[in-house]
Amino acid sequence: MDQNKSFTDHIWCVIPVYNNKETVKDVVMECRQHLQHVAVVDDGSTDTDIPMLFKGTDIKVLRHEKNRGKGQAIFTGLRFVQNRGGRFMITIDADGQHYPRDIKKFIPLLQEDETTIVIGCRDFNGQNIPGSSKFGRKFANFWLYVETGAFIDDCQSGFRAYPVRYLSEMKLDGSYYDFEAEVLAKAVWAGLGLKTVEIDVWYPEPEQRVSSFKPFLDNFRISCMHTRLVGRRLLPIPHRKLKRDA
Repeated sequence: MDQNKSFTDHIWCVIPVYNNKETVKDVVMECRQHLQHVAVVDDGSTDTDIPMLFKGTDIKVLRHEKNRGKGQAIFTGLRFVQNRGGRFMITIDADGQHYPRDIKKFIPLLQEDETTIVIGCRDFNGQNIPGSSKFGRKFANFWLYVETGAFIDDCQSGFRAYPVRYLSEMKLDGSYYDFEAEVLAKAVWAGLGLKTVEIDVWYPEPEQRVSSFKPFLDNFRISCMHTRLVGRRLLPIPHRKLKRDA
């Protein structure tokens, strides 16, 4: 038996989608080339019929009737994967920013350690990289360091691999993009590891970009989350450990 194939049988790829009709099918079907188990979480899309896009394929489609936020879409995917015995969940954005071929870079790190979240560190040396993305990345990295003392080079990347068992045991409140900040800080507090892997990234010309990120509202939510996390770190109360230090 191919041991690597046997290992990947335990990995699910979960793609949250909200109004990415131009890119989602290509992203999903390319992910399917690299992993057997792929699920799409349609977070209330109104621009196309997501289930119809994947009719006749083996892609699993989960649906929120109304938009509930990226964090909630990931929770929905997590519960689905957990119920099917998945050990790892790789999330990737549906807007075409990430290259599904980079999934293979995550697998060796998952084989090494099942108590680590692996984050795809985006190469920001290419064309059309928004200044707001560069600033947001530095901002997020700074706050993770303040909250935990840990440093990684790309806290904002949505291309990640989560250990299902540990993620399902964490108490998380963020429902939108604030989830991605919260989960990393609380993972460190819980004794889990954070690792990064270099990935490629693509940004279209500014006039062609489609994003569900709402600059004022989502930045407000993220700032509120960082305030809560810093406040929690200052409390003299031990954090619940999911993984004990050796």
